Amino acid sequence: MKKKDLSVLGFIAVLGGLLAYLWFAPAGQPPAPDASFKDLQGNTFNLAQLRGKPLIVNFWATTCPGCVLEIPALVELSNKYASQNLHVIGVAMDYDPLSQVTEMVRQKNISYTIVPDTKGEIAKAFGNVSLTPTTFFITKEGLISRHKLGEMGHAELETSIQNIL
Repeated sequence: MKKKDLSVLGFIAVLGGLLAYLWFAPAGQPPAPDASFKDLQGNTFNLAQLRGKPLIVNFWATTCPGCVLEIPALVELSNKYASQNLHVIGVAMDYDPLSQVTEMVRQKNISYTIVPDTKGEIAKAFGNVSLTPTTFFITKEGLISRHKLGEMGHAELETSIQNIL
């Protein structure tokens, strides 16, 4: 082979390797916002305080059928992975009356953290969430691993949890 042919083949190989890298490289995970929360018991905290723990932030409403269907799986999985420091935060939308939220927590025996977003500030911090259910899976490093709009079944929730543990 001529020197020119080897140069062309080398260039093609390098270009092919670069394209393969760009194709298969992860797109990057955006950081979770440093949102502040106040739970139903009046405890105030923010996401920065939970760094080091895998998190699920689930925006829901009492009038959302898909949200209500997800609750038993979220309760079960939050209990199952509590020993691995999984923390689940259910954010009740600003249009949901507090009395309905507390009644749903009682009826469904919700054991994970529920925070009412009375002013819509948490939804705004997460990119103006307006549809429910909307769920964010956040790594221990505080990065959003997955953002899902719509209801998830038990298996899909568990797979997403496994990816952030």
